Amino acid sequence: MAKTFQRTDGDIAAVLREMLLSPEMNAALGGKFKDPTRFVVSAVRFAYDGRRITNTRPMFNWLNGLGETPFGRPTPDGYPLNEAAWASSGQMSRRFEIARAIGSGSNALFDAEEGAPAAAAPPGFPQLSNRLYFEAVEPFLTARTREALRQANSQQEWNTFLLASPDFNYE
Repeated sequence: MAKTFQRTDGDIAAVLREMLLSPEMNAALGGKFKDPTRFVVSAVRFAYDGRRITNTRPMFNWLNGLGETPFGRPTPDGYPLNEAAWASSGQMSRRFEIARAIGSGSNALFDAEEGAPAAAAPPGFPQLSNRLYFEAVEPFLTARTREALRQANSQQEWNTFLLASPDFNYE
């Protein structure tokens, strides 16, 4: 990167290209375990692809259950960002429940919030295995995850397996 910086007279775009295409950057992908907020938000964003969430209460409840209440850390150091803090058996069991709720569409994310007028909400069932989604994600899945997905008995189960997989729990 330093050589590129010098060779291009400080062209930041060239330096960033060098960094992003480096083997070191590629090797670092998929190695960081998602903390609860990243897990919940990425699962909802992935499953519902830009649809407007009208009821955020389920997401806050999931984060509370996972122990990462938004703005709830009593000390100023913030929540831990390492795997050891978030990968216990209880934590993983809760993530599987959340993956099932998101993957089945039975999560109330599109219901009207309490006190709000009822609005016509889009369907809440994600189609994660459709061709476009799967072609985008398949190259990043391990053989074990692809095998588990092949064994799913329903679309809901397929969605749950994908969102609960180790491949999805790591960035």
